[in-house]
Amino acid sequence: MTPSKDNGAQRLFVMVVALAVVACAALPAQARNILFAALEKDGVKVWDGGGVIDLTGPVTLTVKNTLGADHGFSIDTMRVQDVLKPGDEKTITVSLEHIDRTVSEHRVYCQLHPKHVAATIRVAK
Repeated sequence: MTPSKDNGAQRLFVMVVALAVVACAALPAQARNILFAALEKDGVKVWDGGGVIDLTGPVTLTVKNTLGADHGFSIDTMRVQDVLKPGDEKTITVSLEHIDRTVSEHRVYCQLHPKHVAATIRVAK
């Protein structure tokens, strides 16, 4: 039995799709959903989280305060400013119109406690 032309085309198609999947898996993760937690590390209060985002749609931030006191959550370049009570978890959606596109790194900080360590959201190039 000889292989048909269709069978060869099918194998080629499967190989191309498999290579595309592998290539996509190798790309750095870029998202529009970022998680943050206010917590204490080695005696220092920090916003833990961040990452790389793309700006193809609104950015969703899930923010949780694991500390025993109110904690601020601000990103000036995204027009975000909020306060979370102890144990609070919020989802904040930032529309593209509110994001300063001239900035490649957005500083995430506590406006209530300037000494707390900030986090960063980077924009994919």
